[in-house]
Amino acid sequence: MKNNNFKISQEFEILQHQKGKAYPISIKEWEFIKNEIKEINVNVNIFYSIGFLFLGASMSGFITIFTTEFKTEMSKYLTCGFVALFLIIGILSVYFAIDKHKQEASKPKEIIKKIELIESRFEK
Repeated sequence: MKNNNFKISQEFEILQHQKGKAYPISIKEWEFIKNEIKEINVNVNIFYSIGFLFLGASMSGFITIFTTEFKTEMSKYLTCGFVALFLIIGILSVYFAIDKHKQEASKPKEIIKKIELIESRFEK
């Protein structure tokens, strides 16, 4: 007498890995590649230099505004305009430099995470 009270409430189709070509790689070579990726150095981009150059120019302009007696009001307003422009450009450049640095630094970290995911499939 068979008792078939077993019911499946959800239907899942389990997919198998596709067969394909693969390269065997030794553990030493795998560790070498991993260490090389970890040692990738993200260089400082040119936005840092440009940003701090403009910030320095704006600070120099601030000092000029407070220490100089201008002969005309137009020259004082022109100096204030340049200071504001340099300050805005400097802040934006430093902001973009920081953002670009974060993006570039995350690339090696993502690759290492993927390598570690592959490693987790195998027992050492």
